[in-house]
Amino acid sequence: MISKFLTLVTIAVLVFANNGLAERKRDSLAPKPGVYTAEDVEKEILFGREMAAILLSDKNLVVDQTLSRYVSLVGHSILRHSGRNDLNFYFAVIVSPEINAYATPGGYIFITTSALQLMENEAQLAAVLAHEIAHVVDRHIVKALKIRSDDTSMTALIGKLTANNTQSAKVVFDQAVGQAMEILFSKGLNHDDEYNADQQGLLLTTLSGYDPSQYVEFLNLIRPTIESSKGELSNTHPAFDERINRLKAVIVDENLLYLGKNINKKRFLKYRKDGEIK
Repeated sequence: MISKFLTLVTIAVLVFANNGLAERKRDSLAPKPGVYTAEDVEKEILFGREMAAILLSDKNLVVDQTLSRYVSLVGHSILRHSGRNDLNFYFAVIVSPEINAYATPGGYIFITTSALQLMENEAQLAAVLAHEIAHVVDRHIVKALKIRSDDTSMTALIGKLTANNTQSAKVVFDQAVGQAMEILFSKGLNHDDEYNADQQGLLLTTLSGYDPSQYVEFLNLIRPTIESSKGELSNTHPAFDERINRLKAVIVDENLLYLGKNINKKRFLKYRKDGEIK
């Protein structure tokens, strides 16, 4: 565990590293306007930031900034089509034996070193990041925990209690964030949300020019390791068979293979090799 101060410093570094990329226009797949207010979005960002700080208090960022910037560039290339221009997204690589990626409300996206080590090309990286972006775009955790600014929401109650700086406020806040962290690491979202993130992520990947079939390739690639190790991914996501079959159907039904062609294997392997993945 690192200190609260160092955790906040880490978040600040992450924000700074991504800040120059965060203003690109995102203009498709937008959620319906007027459903969420600016105050709702503010609550979403604050809640997600706390989750990101907790995650980083227990895991280290990779040392190499070149690799981190590369992953961020790939992520921001996808964001042009995400529709969430009310958020600044931040991408980071964390050191972990788990083959996984995580998204918290507000646009904090993390991918593990173990996932990167098994990837074969940039299209696979793009697809995994797009899946996590889709979770944020469609507000899956936000909806699951009813993170809204109105007085009946859990986060509004937390805000009122926290303002009094009482021990009760800390207990309520910890419970709420604990539920969200449980979703990330053990319980998972409902399967419909995961299927939705797969489909929306596939569309985002294709719209960004990448070969959508590489997402299926990556799931097939990691499947033996995940199923044998019973890791986080097997506990928090639907079975591989169903996910892969649904993805293949979307690719065929939407003729996505005719839209996305880029794989960028050589560039990906160069950055992964040059980066300090430990």
